[in-house]
Amino acid sequence: MIGPFVLPNKNLRGAPTMQENTTTATAPESTPSAPRTDRLELVKEMARGSIGQVHKARNPQQDRVAALRQFQVPQWLDDVSELMERIMAEAKAASALDHPNIGHLYTCGYKDFNVFITAEFVEGQTLKEVMAARIPELDEVLRWARQLMSALDYAHEKGLFHHFLHPANIKVLEDGTLKVLDFGLLRDKHLLTQTPAKKLENEPYLSPEQVNNRLPNRAANIFSAATILYELYTTRSPFAGKHLGEVDRAILDSMPHPLNVANGRVPEAISRVVLKGLSKNAAERFQNGAQFVSALESAMKEPRPVAAPASKPATMATKPATGKFPAADTASFNVKAPAGPPTTKVKVPVPPPTAPGTTFVRKAQSPSNQWKLVGAVVGGLVVIAGIAMMFQRRPADLPADTESVQTAPVSQPLPFSKEAAAAPATAPAAATNAAATNTVAEPAPRYAPARNVRSARGRQPVLQPVPAGPSQGQLAVGSVPLGATVEVVGQAGQWQTPQVIGPFNAGTYNLTFSKPGYASETRTVQITGGARVNVDVRLTPTKGWLTVGGSPAGASIVIDGRDTGKNTPAEIMVDPAPHNVSLRKPGYLDASTEIKVAAGQAVSYSPTLMVAGRTDNIRIVTGGKLFNGGGGRNGMALIQIKSEPKGAQVVVNGTPLQKTTPVDIQVDAGSYDITLQKEGYKPLRESAIVGAEDRVKIERTLSR
Repeated sequence: MIGPFVLPNKNLRGAPTMQENTTTATAPESTPSAPRTDRLELVKEMARGSIGQVHKARNPQQDRVAALRQFQVPQWLDDVSELMERIMAEAKAASALDHPNIGHLYTCGYKDFNVFITAEFVEGQTLKEVMAARIPELDEVLRWARQLMSALDYAHEKGLFHHFLHPANIKVLEDGTLKVLDFGLLRDKHLLTQTPAKKLENEPYLSPEQVNNRLPNRAANIFSAATILYELYTTRSPFAGKHLGEVDRAILDSMPHPLNVANGRVPEAISRVVLKGLSKNAAERFQNGAQFVSALESAMKEPRPVAAPASKPATMATKPATGKFPAADTASFNVKAPAGPPTTKVKVPVPPPTAPGTTFVRKAQSPSNQWKLVGAVVGGLVVIAGIAMMFQRRPADLPADTESVQTAPVSQPLPFSKEAAAAPATAPAAATNAAATNTVAEPAPRYAPARNVRSARGRQPVLQPVPAGPSQGQLAVGSVPLGATVEVVGQAGQWQTPQVIGPFNAGTYNLTFSKPGYASETRTVQITGGARVNVDVRLTPTKGWLTVGGSPAGASIVIDGRDTGKNTPAEIMVDPAPHNVSLRKPGYLDASTEIKVAAGQAVSYSPTLMVAGRTDNIRIVTGGKLFNGGGGRNGMALIQIKSEPKGAQVVVNGTPLQKTTPVDIQVDAGSYDITLQKEGYKPLRESAIVGAEDRVKIERTLSR
């Protein structure tokens, strides 16, 4: 049973305290299902935080659910009284905060060296959980940014700063309201209860000032908020690292990649705003959250650059710089002049008409230079004439109307025009006029692939217009998403949307649209002669997609215990359901998470795998003789492992130990995955990241 819950207003040692009431009621006997404090029923234990243990609790007198945090202040500290005063002063200031985006702190007290804090219990997902489940939309991130910055500005005006702002203590309610938790919770190295893995997970959200062991201020909170926004926009942490030293160096010295480089969906304007919030120099950051949000809103309104359309095959001759060619179906070729004078590229029309007169203006030259110039000109004209005669010949296997056929990649269909398709194959007069004025009178017709023929430029696919007779029609098929396969019942072949297909004889046709991950759709259409029928469908997703990345690449992907046969990075189609995703790579610890995927949803998972510590030189310590005090020998660390009940098998990075719990082992610095197994109990898994001379304790109770 937890003792009386009090609110102190004096120093800890030997000082009187003031209770919430003049008398403290004695709590009734606790029950196994609902242990009680003097005023609170502990409902369930929450995920362990960075400071202390957190329970969901209920106050039966006020019929209110609260979050109860309990932690212990080390009594051996010389300045324990000063630390206690700071804890109480910080909590008292935070209890005065009243803002819709800040979790309210109710009470703070202590008994002996145990501190208790009760705060508003917020139902909802943390931003960390949201990012693990899906990729937030850009507008959604902006809405959260408004609320986050509003909460920070409000607290800053009250002179209160958040000591540890990160995605795990920011929750999102079902209605989209954002709540910042843990205001008033003092972050002190003597209070932190982080495991090494937890510390590595939380470190990237510190500001440069906090890494340098300075208290947080307005600029530090802006930096931490910008770090969170960076991850929300890009799904990547800007300062991730394999160990704490690497993370700290990144925070202090390295500028992260622009957001639009880390994730192409982010506009460059937003990238500039967030990177300003991540400036190493505090004076270069935004002065408050309102400025930050205003800059983000302006960035969202900036027009995004539109990719230039793919260039179309040239249909007109380019006017040469030295004269005018008659209007004709022409093309340009690079021709190398004879050896002697410098090589010159000459634009030659094909087929060449009678060359127009050209006037040359020459400077006075010596007789020898004049003869050289005349020789070069004559040689060039001879080469030009030979090439022109070669291109005047029609290839034997080219159809008679090949001159009117254009070439284009099959994957880039050209615009279709019924008038153009019905027009005669050759129209010399119209072509001449169009070329002379550099205009195109009609849109280019759609072309269908035909057999390969040898054209003047070599072996290329020649696209011919799709003929449409008076009793035939066409189908313009499209889909959302694009790339669906279209089959027409009774017709051979398959097509991909979007495309114009046909011709088909007038009549009724059944079309089937299909795409992996989507339900098939069937449409019945009526085709009439000389018409085109548009058929567009929206496919219903039946699957979800997992984009699995991470560092380093090449890790095997295991989903729900089954090896997919794919390595990172990869995109995998999955059923809409919760899935356990694990990444495995030799020499690294496994990384796994639970991801819920909905139909049509794309979720990404990109963890940083931790290098596994060596297991070939693990030493079992007997009697603690290998260690003196808290340090180890020869640069090795000590891991002390205990379980309740005793006698559990210990497996370290896949290697079983010869001794059961309790056991102390000596290991090299590195990352270790430790599993405790005992017959009749559920396996329990822990992670430990240890440095040289570190000492880590793992004490766990196994459950059936």
